[in-house]
Amino acid sequence: MPDQTIRILLVDDEVINLENISHFLATKGYIVETAANGTEAVGKLSHESFDLVITDLKMGDMDGVQVMHATKELQPDAEVIIITGYATIDSAVNAMAQGAFYYLPKPIKLKELHTFVQKAMEKTLLKREITRLQQRIKAKKGVTQFVGHNPAILRLKDSIAQFAQLDCNVLITGETGTGKELVARTIYELSPRSNRRFLPINCGAMTEELMLNELFGHEKEAFTGAAKMRKGLLESANGGVVLFDEIGEMPIPMQVKLLRVLQEKKILRVGGTQEIPIDVRILAATNRDLLDEARKGDFRQDLYYRLNVVSLHIPPLRERKDDIPLLVNHFLAKYSTPEGSIRSISPEALLRLQSYDFPGNARELENIIERSLAICGESDVDAHHLPAELGNYQSYQTPPPQPDQNLGQPQSLEDNEREYILSVLQSVDGNKTQAAKIIGIDRVSLWRKIKRYKNKGHDVDKYLQKKE
Repeated sequence: MPDQTIRILLVDDEVINLENISHFLATKGYIVETAANGTEAVGKLSHESFDLVITDLKMGDMDGVQVMHATKELQPDAEVIIITGYATIDSAVNAMAQGAFYYLPKPIKLKELHTFVQKAMEKTLLKREITRLQQRIKAKKGVTQFVGHNPAILRLKDSIAQFAQLDCNVLITGETGTGKELVARTIYELSPRSNRRFLPINCGAMTEELMLNELFGHEKEAFTGAAKMRKGLLESANGGVVLFDEIGEMPIPMQVKLLRVLQEKKILRVGGTQEIPIDVRILAATNRDLLDEARKGDFRQDLYYRLNVVSLHIPPLRERKDDIPLLVNHFLAKYSTPEGSIRSISPEALLRLQSYDFPGNARELENIIERSLAICGESDVDAHHLPAELGNYQSYQTPPPQPDQNLGQPQSLEDNEREYILSVLQSVDGNKTQAAKIIGIDRVSLWRKIKRYKNKGHDVDKYLQKKE
């Protein structure tokens, strides 16, 4: 008796054949879905999972070869058996050359069909076992790209390897520069969806109108200039993983639409009337305290709980300074010369780096090493090659407290980020283009953050350059 989870899609425009074969396979313990034509079959393949497709070759709207190609595109691991009349055996042989598992001539001998179903399943199960073993190897090797032996990082690596296998939403938190997208990409690479698309979307880089069109697409003539239908990003990533970076920047109206996508697993194109089913795994990343934002009404609480099925927090670099030497050596190797010679760093320079709190975290350390290597030429990195602000970073890392600050409470992620961004703006005389490059975000995202700081009453004008 086969595993009850084995699902077969049977496609034939002859009702009698559908009923006979479906009944026979069901008696053998398989779960059988039927489709009366190729179009219906592709629709089912788009939102249901199958292990095997058995399709007639000659059908009215779409032939069996087209169904096979659609199967290989939508569900690459599924095998395809083609049923054909004697007069079309040459076509069936050609179909096998294009990827079909086997062909069977009509009239169908049910015992023979069962034999080839079993053989197809043996091949599928073998492929799955190979994939499972590859995933285990990747799970051990993949997380090694997180450099560090700090206990918090080791726990993070274990959690990534564990949660990658669960097809659930994940909320990734951490300060700017800690590597939230790297965590998301690793989850994707270790997940069963790694053979499909990974799509990062920066919520802070798009207006509400642009985000609506980009995420959901539009129908032809939905608005002026919409000359043809356009699929949205969510639809194009069907079967894959989507990362909503800076999810806290998403406007409230878009949060409502995203919540509906998470609940219904369907989207509606702009100007459209027909809902489209999608299957994507959602990851979200933020440097803000979303629960606090939800309590203040700046983020939807129901969306927060939908996203926070599993949470991963990346510790800031100042809390794992024991990893700085490992990170420094990693970046020295990364930016080695074309000849391959890896330069070293002096003990004094390393000590200065370890005494710095890195408000920009690992991304800031990487920028410092890259810049220092450019300055030092062919020599090793010494203390005088490091940025001058490392010697007196406390002057802007811990500014005098404002009257409304509660000194008894630790600073939030957003407070730390704001101080870092304003300190960078101050160090480059308010040049937003240069500041955005140093911070590692685009200029639009920086502008949106500055605007939010102003709206919350922070004096940021003194950090800005009037003309660039």
